[in-house]
Amino acid sequence: MAGVFHTLSPMLADVGRAFLQRRRLLALLVVVASAGRMARADEPAKDEGAKEAVAQQESVLWLRGRVVWLAEVLESRGARSVPDARQRTLALETDQGELIPILEDSRGHAFRADDRLRKMEVELLARRLPGTSVVQIIQVVEVTKNGRFEVDYWCDVCAIAMFELKPCDCCQGEIELRRRPLAKQRPAAPTAGDKPK
Repeated sequence: MAGVFHTLSPMLADVGRAFLQRRRLLALLVVVASAGRMARADEPAKDEGAKEAVAQQESVLWLRGRVVWLAEVLESRGARSVPDARQRTLALETDQGELIPILEDSRGHAFRADDRLRKMEVELLARRLPGTSVVQIIQVVEVTKNGRFEVDYWCDVCAIAMFELKPCDCCQGEIELRRRPLAKQRPAAPTAGDKPK
């Protein structure tokens, strides 16, 4: 029996090596095929991501006008709402008279918290929320006869900018309304509905 084993041993070793080579080759083929499938699967995802990025870019626009209480403007146009709706919704009234509701995140809420902002002629860089007429404010620019000024709030103690009137996020002290001249190379904001250049 030992003699048979010694005789078969080199043959079994050859069979084992061949099996291992075929197994490695099969594993390599599986990896290559999987990589190809994964690359093909990523292509639609990349296409979808690119489409989404373009859609988001297309939904960013400049709007010009004054931020108002929607119910008050509608009343001046003949529509009546219940009294507690008078200061419920903020909207931008564009130079063309269009009313565009504003999302009240921190930048939008600034117009509720500080009536000085509602007295300003503004240009808003905004993003239209998909499937709605509501916009989310990205940047606020005041337009005056002396030029255009970026508007935010500033804490002198902590040297940080904030987007609404409230105690400083850091020291809890008072903050002030800050107006900074825009860079001269920045083009004027397009009218409502145009996209920024």
